[in-house]
Amino acid sequence: MDPMSETLFLVEIQSWDWPLHVGVTPRSAVADPGLEGDLMCVQNVTIEGRVLEPEEHRSKLIDLRVYPFPRDIIFAGREERHVGSLYKDPPARKDLSFTANLFLPADTLQSAIFCLGSVWRRVHLWVDDGAERSAVIEFGFSANAPNGRDLNAAPENG
Repeated sequence: MDPMSETLFLVEIQSWDWPLHVGVTPRSAVADPGLEGDLMCVQNVTIEGRVLEPEEHRSKLIDLRVYPFPRDIIFAGREERHVGSLYKDPPARKDLSFTANLFLPADTLQSAIFCLGSVWRRVHLWVDDGAERSAVIEFGFSANAPNGRDLNAAPENG
């Protein structure tokens, strides 16, 4: 990765949930072999957090939605090669400065849920600065800041 073309957003996890929505499949929905009959189930991990980096956004609130998808669907039919999107000043949530949608390989969901409940305290998002919209090109979770960053250290003068 070229460090000149991306920005790291480091987010402290304040709370998270794993809601499940069950509803009737709309008649207008295209027949999907993954849907079982007339019921549609939607799951995603919701994370409320506070931005730690970059410094100019420190302490701003962010809502992350992590959507589990099969690996072959994450890039299916898309020229864009990213694993999510970051949005600034979402109109639907005036209390937030950012929202993000992240695409998680579904086969990692069980371990992700376990680690969110036990050790993970941070989310790190690498955002493509050259993209028309803020494309997340990588994201990860950890107990601490990535690469041993000291979040209490004074910012470097560039």
